[in-house]
Amino acid sequence: MTYVPTTDDYPDFGPTGTWTRTSTTATTTATPTPTTPPLPTGYAALGGNALWQNPEWGLQNQPCNPQGWPSDTATAAAFYESALLCLDTGWKPLVDAAGQEFRGAKVLVPTGTVVQSPCGTNSVGPTHNPAFYCGSTETIYMPLEGLPAARYGSQAVIYLSMLAHEYGHHVQALVGALAEEYRQANAAGFDSAGGLELSRRLELQAQCFSGMLIGSIANVRGRTGGRFGQQDIDIAFQDALRGDWEPTRYARDHGTPQHGQGWWEVGDTSNRVSQCNTWNAPSGDVS
Repeated sequence: MTYVPTTDDYPDFGPTGTWTRTSTTATTTATPTPTTPPLPTGYAALGGNALWQNPEWGLQNQPCNPQGWPSDTATAAAFYESALLCLDTGWKPLVDAAGQEFRGAKVLVPTGTVVQSPCGTNSVGPTHNPAFYCGSTETIYMPLEGLPAARYGSQAVIYLSMLAHEYGHHVQALVGALAEEYRQANAAGFDSAGGLELSRRLELQAQCFSGMLIGSIANVRGRTGGRFGQQDIDIAFQDALRGDWEPTRYARDHGTPQHGQGWWEVGDTSNRVSQCNTWNAPSGDVS
C-alpha cells in the first residue's frame, strides 16, 4: 500500500558513479545554492520517465547481509536498517543518472494492528496491509503484525522483498512517478476504472523493482551475494503471489496475484529498469 505526499541469467550492471573532490581556500567566495532538479510531470513522469528509458540500466550486483530476521522490534529495526543500505547502494547510481536528487528512505517498525502515520491510520496484518510507504516523510513502515514472525519465521528474504517493494515506491517518488500517478488518479477518480488501473501500474512496478533487488543480491552463478542464494529467490518468488485476491469485495488497486508474481519475476530475471515500465504495458498485463 502506498501513500504520496500529504498523503536465468542475471546481469550485474548499472551506471557507474563519478566522484569529484573539491578543495577549500582561505578566501571567502560565493557558494552557489544547490538546486533540486524539478520533478517531471505528465508522460515524462510515467511512461517516459528518464529512469526507465535506458535499456541498459540495472542494479549492480552486491552482497547484502542484514543479520537475523525480524522476530521482534529490536531485531526487525536492525534488519531493516541494514537492508536499507543495500537498497540505497543499488538505487542511488540509477536515480543520479536519471538526473534526480537521491535521498535514502527511513524505516520504522511499529507494533499493533493499527498504525498511525502522517499519511493516515491503517490496519495492518496478513489480511490487511503488510507494509506501506508514506511519501510526506519518505518513510517505510514495516509493522511487525504486517509480516508476523509466527507465520513467516526465519525466511528473511520475505521481509527483505517486502521492504524492497516499499522502497520501490520511494524510488517512484524520487523521480516524480508517485506524485504524477496521484495527480492523474485524483483527476480520474481514485475508485474509477482509470484511477484503479493507475494504482495497479504503480504497485506492479514496485513488485518488479523488488524482484530486481533480490536478484541483484543473490549468491548464485558466481555472483557475490552474501547470505541469500537460489533457495531464497525461490521463496521470494512464491511469496510474490500477492495482489487482489477478492476483487468482488475490495478495490482492484494492486493487480491480480498472478500479475504480482509475474512482474516480480520480470525484475528478478531481467535486471532492467526499462523492463519494469508498467506504465507503457498493455492493460491486460496490469489487470
